[in-house]
Amino acid sequence: MIDAVGAPRKIGLGQSAESVIAISLLGVCAAAGLTAWLSSGGEQSVAMPAPTSAAVALSSVKNDDALQSEEQMVLAQWQRRLDGEFSQHEQSKLQQQQLATLQEQSAALAMAQAAAEAASRAAEAAEIRARSAEKGRRQALAVQAKAAPQQGAAGVQKAAAVRRAASVDWNSCSRPEYPDESVRLGQQGTVTMEFMLDTQGVVQDGRIVESSGTRRLDYRALSALSKCQFEPELLNGEAVEATAQLRFTWKLTR
Repeated sequence: MIDAVGAPRKIGLGQSAESVIAISLLGVCAAAGLTAWLSSGGEQSVAMPAPTSAAVALSSVKNDDALQSEEQMVLAQWQRRLDGEFSQHEQSKLQQQQLATLQEQSAALAMAQAAAEAASRAAEAAEIRARSAEKGRRQALAVQAKAAPQQGAAGVQKAAAVRRAASVDWNSCSRPEYPDESVRLGQQGTVTMEFMLDTQGVVQDGRIVESSGTRRLDYRALSALSKCQFEPELLNGEAVEATAQLRFTWKLTR
């Protein structure tokens, strides 16, 4: 009886020991897991997936677009800078051309003024010489009048001197040519000139007595007609120094 009852008790104790060992191992595993979790800060690490080839290609395209945009910006800046430099160069060149034109115009104006002043002085000098010649001519005539023989009878008047005025030989010179500028401007008029002649009828000097209204026409006529040959003035059949007046009309033909 005793042996039959004792065997079952040994089997119950073995099962209890195995259960204790299993529970202890489970506790150890739980403690180890808790320790690991606490040491990691309670966070679970999540593995990031590696970038795919599509993502890499998209990133490369974006980088190429950024480089192209930057290159275009740099080229645009250089283009604006070059445009500004060319514009400044053109403006400088235009200013130099305008300055050269102004200098030429100023020089031409100065030359024209100098020529006008010289012509005016020459006209004044010619007028002074003409007055002096006229005065000398009158004195000579006065001397000739005093030296003329008196008629014998008292109260008999002196015979009047026979005088033939000087005249121009139109075949001896060319007619004045119309100035192109006066033709363009439609300038016309009549100029009266006076020439001092020697005993051969050669012009010694000349002056403008009455202007045509245009200095250019006046001096063109005076210059051309001064080259003409005159028939000298005769006094009692003898050639004498004298003055002669000429009128010349400038008229445009329509």
